[in-house]
Amino acid sequence: MISSRLNIMHLLVALLFFGGTGSPLSAQNATAISPLRFGDVYPGIPKKVSKHDAGGAAEFHISGVAGDEMSITFTLPTYMNSGPYNMQMVFGETDCAMDSSASPDQSNPGYNNLDPWHTITYRLGSTGLTIWLGGMIVPGLIQRPGNYSAIIVLTVIPTGN
Repeated sequence: MISSRLNIMHLLVALLFFGGTGSPLSAQNATAISPLRFGDVYPGIPKKVSKHDAGGAAEFHISGVAGDEMSITFTLPTYMNSGPYNMQMVFGETDCAMDSSASPDQSNPGYNNLDPWHTITYRLGSTGLTIWLGGMIVPGLIQRPGNYSAIIVLTVIPTGN
């Protein structure tokens, strides 16, 4: 008998950080702190992870010079894969949050309900900028068990402002 649980999910994160000339910057740094984790998933039952879910939401940190303005763009997957099988992913218009305060607060971020499908412009605080991303997966009624994964790309470009 096959278990009805799907052993899931870490989204791999690729970070891109470029200067205005297309060359990598050395004064700033973008780091993936944790991947988006869905944990156990059951066939036919969508599962959402909130951007406020510590340990579940993807977390990124951008460090650099306080006050520098950054253009932040996500390239988001629409499916997770496990070999030849896939599972739909959904990112909503409010699935992103950011905080540039000295003590970032995931439960009450300074900049909330952001649309990860559009470019976001934000300034670095004294300790940088922390970004959280949630999302949802929609397993099929006859979803194959497995470890599914996808890649989220976060592109950060200083605006020069």
